[in-house]
Amino acid sequence: MRLQDQLFEHREQVILAAARQRFSEQPWDRVTIAEVATAAGIGKGTVYKHFPSKEALYARLVLDLSRVNLLELRALHAASPAEDAMRLVILRSFEQMLANPIQAQLCQHCDRPEFQERLEPTYRQQFLELEEQFQCFFGQMLNDTLGCHTLSQSDYQNLLWGVEACVNGVMARIASGGFAHWAVPIALDDYFARVTDFIIAGLRTQAADLLAQPHRHE
Repeated sequence: MRLQDQLFEHREQVILAAARQRFSEQPWDRVTIAEVATAAGIGKGTVYKHFPSKEALYARLVLDLSRVNLLELRALHAASPAEDAMRLVILRSFEQMLANPIQAQLCQHCDRPEFQERLEPTYRQQFLELEEQFQCFFGQMLNDTLGCHTLSQSDYQNLLWGVEACVNGVMARIASGGFAHWAVPIALDDYFARVTDFIIAGLRTQAADLLAQPHRHE
């Protein structure tokens, strides 16, 4: 890599680190590009050379951490016994969200259709590719855990909808600050465990129902 490219990449990482720091100090949606530039020790115009909009900066933060998280989940799945892998992966995905609630808020923001429409095409494509990677990983876990090797791609998609609803619910709960404001607070560890049990039980039941459908035996 050329020295000029190395310097460009280094400066980009400095900008991202400065953004993460500023977002931890005040509401992320109130932080301006100028404030990020000041925290990074560079000019505002320089930030725009790397990120043409605030949406692009949000997208990059979400994409980078999501890729790191997916790598960790894949490694955990590969290192775990088949009967425990899915449960461990789901629990770990919840812990990843809890470790960075601001990221959970950004993920929800970046998933909004109007946000995606404002994004540059390169970022939209990266989100689509990341979604496909998560879906492939999900299919692999289903095969390994449930032994459902005869399920179709459409079946996997149907099962994924239920999982997505549960995961998005957990993400929303973490982004909103947990249960501390409830009359009877709920420990997040217990919440994660119960939701994980619900997801796995639902997957097992729904997969069995799909495999038992009459048309599969015609």
